Amino acid sequence: MSNTTFDVIILGGGPAGLGSALHCAKKGISVLLLEQNKIGETQKTWLTFDYILNKYSLQECIRNRFSDIVFSCYLGSSYFFKDKKFMCPIYGERALALLAERARNEGALIRHEEPFLYYSFEGKNNDITITTSQHTYCAKLAVDAMGRKSEILRSNGLQNDILDMGCLAFFIKGVSHKNGNTMHLYDSYFPGSDYFWLVPLEDDKMMAGIFFFSPLTASNIKEKEEKLAFYMKARNISGEIYESKMGNIPLGGQTYVNANTFLCIGDSCNTALPSSGFSFHRCLEESEILANFIVRYLTHKVSITDYKKELLGPKIPAIEIHLMISDMLSKFTNPMLNKAIGNMNNLSEEFLVSFLTGKDMSINFSISALRAIVSTFSLAEIRSISLKQNYLKQLLNLYNLLPAVTSAKLKEQMMNVIKGVIKQDIETKN
Repeated sequence: MSNTTFDVIILGGGPAGLGSALHCAKKGISVLLLEQNKIGETQKTWLTFDYILNKYSLQECIRNRFSDIVFSCYLGSSYFFKDKKFMCPIYGERALALLAERARNEGALIRHEEPFLYYSFEGKNNDITITTSQHTYCAKLAVDAMGRKSEILRSNGLQNDILDMGCLAFFIKGVSHKNGNTMHLYDSYFPGSDYFWLVPLEDDKMMAGIFFFSPLTASNIKEKEEKLAFYMKARNISGEIYESKMGNIPLGGQTYVNANTFLCIGDSCNTALPSSGFSFHRCLEESEILANFIVRYLTHKVSITDYKKELLGPKIPAIEIHLMISDMLSKFTNPMLNKAIGNMNNLSEEFLVSFLTGKDMSINFSISALRAIVSTFSLAEIRSISLKQNYLKQLLNLYNLLPAVTSAKLKEQMMNVIKGVIKQDIETKN
């Protein structure tokens, strides 16, 4: 198979890569996906949302349903979601295997246990040559779906470290606890800026995690492990820890979407939301945008630089609101967090779910979010947070979003806002 040519070569067999392979193959694009491990071997145990499982017919991957989903603060405020089925944990390996099977059925070639080694540009069309441990392949375009530690990013000097959320999780079996089937999505159990989550899995298994708005590093990992163990003891959770997972979730603004003619997707391309930890659904949604773009690129209707417009356009203006809230969360004092969680009871659950999933990125959502902030905090509190922000980086992010504004359909969004206001006014008078 030396020098086999494809339209597109995808590096990485996670949800971003497999979703891209599936959507590209559906559109008749010849696609090769390369994964260095077995498909599913390096999967995360995802929490994800029902709407994406329904869209991709992945209901058989659901691992558990919760009796309650709760935000809580040690100062007393809590919020219990009324909808217990909008999110759930899934069997990651099973989900990736299904996506791979469906991509193959559509004509995608998937080769796993074939590590990528290096790439080069050759020929008058500047096609990409990909060399692996076994073969050499050529393509008109390549997709980097290898995540934050991608060699493609590193070789191009690209990274995104404006704001990271460090995470550490223990997986426990033979578990004994008094938590019932309640999922603690955001648990401020102690004073300070370490937060926790508890995810009941099977009857005798549970995931307990700690997260914080700074990177997890070699210098603080022991401290975080001890804090998580202390939290489990305080929650009366015991059992055998059979696995641990750790890493950093990017919450900073978008600074790049491609490296040369490598299109980035998933965690190699940080399109951040405060809920970026739920990356499974985000990867699948963006893979459809990617495939639509590739069709037009291969027919010479768009250039590489247009990818940013198409990927980010649907997220404007609310991406800035999400980034602002990420920054606020990272700087909350405990009383402000308590106030924020308490005020969640005054907000519509539809808005809260939209915030977590990123499904609604419209002006309407942005207005609702700003109203929620202003109604919750005093101007002095808002000012105390905003003064801590790095305005230079915020302005840089705005600059990076400018090329995508033309694809944001702001006029159409504004008309929807006006129609909504008029409808509400008529209903009020009646």
